[in-house]
This record gives sequence, C-alpha cells and structure tokens, in this order.
Amino acid sequence: MDHEQAFFFQVLQDYLHGSVTAKPQEAELSKVFTWAEKHKLSAIFFIQCEHFLKPDTSGFQRLHRSFGAAVAQYVARQQAGAKFRTAMDAASLPYLPIKGTWVGEAYPHPQLRTMGDLDILVHAEDSERIRDVLSPLGFQNIKWAETEWDYRLNNTLFELQAELFHTGELHNRELEAFLNDPWSWAEPTASGEYRLDQSFHFLYLIAHIAKHLRWVGVGYRQFYDLAVLMQRSRESYDWNWIREQAERLDFLRFVEICLALNERWFGVPSPYPDDALNDELFKTITAKILSDGVFGFENKDNYLQSIAAGQTDADGAGKSRWQHLRTFLFPPYRDLITSQKYAWLRGKPLLLPAAWVLRAVRGRNKQSRRQAAASYLKGSDAEIAARIVILKELGL
Repeated sequence: MDHEQAFFFQVLQDYLHGSVTAKPQEAELSKVFTWAEKHKLSAIFFIQCEHFLKPDTSGFQRLHRSFGAAVAQYVARQQAGAKFRTAMDAASLPYLPIKGTWVGEAYPHPQLRTMGDLDILVHAEDSERIRDVLSPLGFQNIKWAETEWDYRLNNTLFELQAELFHTGELHNRELEAFLNDPWSWAEPTASGEYRLDQSFHFLYLIAHIAKHLRWVGVGYRQFYDLAVLMQRSRESYDWNWIREQAERLDFLRFVEICLALNERWFGVPSPYPDDALNDELFKTITAKILSDGVFGFENKDNYLQSIAAGQTDADGAGKSRWQHLRTFLFPPYRDLITSQKYAWLRGKPLLLPAAWVLRAVRGRNKQSRRQAAASYLKGSDAEIAARIVILKELGL
C-alpha cells in the first residue's frame, strides 16, 4: 500500500474512531482528495483535514465545496423526506426505508453521508394510490416499471421499489429469494413507516455490494456503511444468525471477505475469521475499488465486468460480448418503457425501432454511450477471463 492509499484509509479510520488526523509527510494530497471525491467521501475528508489545510489552497477549497454541497443536499433531503412521510402516513400507506436512507442515521454526522436518492420499499399493489397521493404535492413521476417507481421533488429523488433485487442480479437465486421477502423481517413504527430487522438489513447491504461489484463496480462508501454500523451498534447484530443464513445460502465466503476487508481498511474487527482473504486478493480488490469510484463508473474498463458476470450467471447461460452489445444498443421494450422519456412507447411495442433511433440521435449521454459500446469491443477474452477468476475467488 503506497503513501496515498495509506492516508486515504487513515482519514476514514480516524473519522470512524473519533481521532484527529495528522498531516501526512509524504502523501500527494491532490491524489487522495480526488479519490475522496470519486467515492463521495469528500465531506468527511474536509472534517478530518481542514485543521492542517490553508484556506487559500485548492485542496481546502475543493473539500469545502463538497462539504457545503453535502450539507445543503442533506437539508433538502430532510425537507423532502418529511413531506413524503407526512403524505404516506396520512394515506395509511406502508413504506420501508432501506440502504442510505437508514444507514445515514448511524454516521457521526448524518449530513455527511451523501446519497443520490432515497430508497424506500413499498407494496406493488399500492403504486397507483401512491402516485395519486404524491403527484398533487409536486412529486414528479419519472419512472414507472413493474416493481420500481421513481419520483423527484425539487432536487431529491425517491426510488420506490417493491423488491430488493431483480431476478438474476445476484449469482445466487436462493439468496435473491430470501432477501426478496423483506416485509417478513419488518416491524411497524408508530406511523406508517416500517423498520427492517437490523441483522437482515446488514446481510442485505452486503448482498447489495455483491450485486454492484459483480455487474459493474462498487465504491468504498458502501463498505464504509458496514463499518459505521458495526462501530456504532455492533451489539445490535446477531452475528451467529448472519453467519448461519449466509452459510445456508452459499454466501458466507463473500460475507467473510467483506468484513475482513473492512477490518484492514477501517480498523473495525470482523466477527468472523479472515482466512478467505489472502494478501494478493486484498491488494487486487483494494486497487480495483479505488479505481472504480462510488458505483464503478469511474473505471472505464468496467463495462467488461457485466460480460464476466453474464458468463457466470446462476443459470449457466452466459451472454457473449456481442449479445451484451446488442442489448446495450437496442434495449428491449420492457426496459425502455420504464422511463418517462419513452412513456409514449407504452402499449405500442411496434414502435420500438423508432425509440431506438431517437435514443441514438438525441440525449446528453450520446458520447458516453458510444464510449461504452466501444468498450464492449476492445476488451480481450483474457481480460474477461481474469475478471471471472476474481468473481470466483470472491464467491460471486
């Protein structure tokens, strides 16, 4: 681990354990701060590093901007979230916060846990009633799928979903089935809000990391969530139950590796042995995640990851790179109609070719789509095979 990597993890350890971060003597700070930005952790770095940075330096200014933005977004989320809860409670509609919506509460400063949206589970049969309740209050529906409905209020995005995973997102169908029964592990609060059993939610968070790591990539913020939860309320989790379920569902190796990684990165002891994590795998995963950014999109080679994942899917019917490229360039009808941009296509599948043409010639993401398509072609079979090896080592 070089000086920059060591300092990156030292800052996160210090914040988690309530320690003051000393100014590094050798680390290149601009490189470390770039990593912090890519992993959406800059606000934490500002808290830890502002005492040794001069206000007129670029490092101080870039971290300060991130800190200000994180606080402003937190205030907006709180206001939008309160409006959402009031509306849902008044209509007696049950809802269940998950992921960052819940994890942020455990952070020493909740406003520093950044998030792109508020993830909330609802019942599919309530989707139309929810729309009728939210729309008059200014919530704009921007996605309408069979099990997912997205709304935007000002700059806050609400991702409402009826299931935790779509079929095939995990390599493990039994694990998918177990986790897609969250309401059996939820208890109502005094309002219409429900709360998940903490151990079940912790296991889900690890599976969520597995999904992103398997198909594209994942960042340190998701791992840090686990570390924060363990540091804040370790005694609240039934570690024997988590281990038993993971073992029963053939997921124990990845669980053990995740918590072993967190022990080395953030200084939070794992309740399980770290035998599954050797030094070579540790170095490989550390470097990959560092280059991935918060969801893997910073790493331009990660388009190959979906090919590797597809070739090791649970049904043994992996897609070739050409099949992936075809799906990427010509999305199926069921995928396009989930976007409000293509709402006109709903009920008119014969117009799908016209939607493909429009998608190719318009939109702000044309260049990134071209780059992504090129990535499917330039990666070698050897590179894909190497990624498959890593997935297997991780138990994915």
